[in-house]
Amino acid sequence: MSQHIGRIAGILALAGLTGGALACSSDSGLTGQGRGTLQVHLTDAPFPTDSVSRVDVFVVRVDARGEEADSATSARGVSDDSAHVDGWVTLATPKAKVELLALRNGASTMLGSASVATGSYRSFRIVIDPAQSSVTLKNGTVLTSTSSPSIMFPSAARSGIKINLDKPISVTSGGTTPVLVDFDVAQSFVMRGNSLAQNGLLFKPVIRGTLKDSTATTTP
Repeated sequence: MSQHIGRIAGILALAGLTGGALACSSDSGLTGQGRGTLQVHLTDAPFPTDSVSRVDVFVVRVDARGEEADSATSARGVSDDSAHVDGWVTLATPKAKVELLALRNGASTMLGSASVATGSYRSFRIVIDPAQSSVTLKNGTVLTSTSSPSIMFPSAARSGIKINLDKPISVTSGGTTPVLVDFDVAQSFVMRGNSLAQNGLLFKPVIRGTLKDSTATTTP
């Protein structure tokens, strides 16, 4: 099997609305006076599965921040159910296992939405729970963080994964700005040896964000 497994994409649709109940911390770097709604969707681009039948990732929540954040900042404060430190605001809390291979051919699924302050958001992160995430092979073998062979995650507990943006995402009062989040599974899951079934996988997340083609399909 190739060392590359595939790629996943997610959609963040920015819809400007007034009102809302999500408060931003004073150090978020946002100066806008209005409010907007941020919707979070998930989708999967086609890739050769080879011996893999399922890729399940447990998504705890999705956060955004007005100021730039590096990988270390993205990894902090992920143990709680909502962001409240370092200027992060929570956009979605699906707390659900997402079967990534079921989201293909331009389809996407809504993870949640939140009312946020208008302004430019320069950082996004996805918080996952490795203990509830897995890769299932076509022979029925399920690879987890504790199986043998296993998936080696960067943390045994929750992991905050940085989304690398092409440019800041602006939220305005009115209008919609869709953003495509590309979770590159081809780079994010790599074999630890010559055999997937014997050596397992290493999780090295590579996620990018860019403006999305508004013609893409969204499913419930």
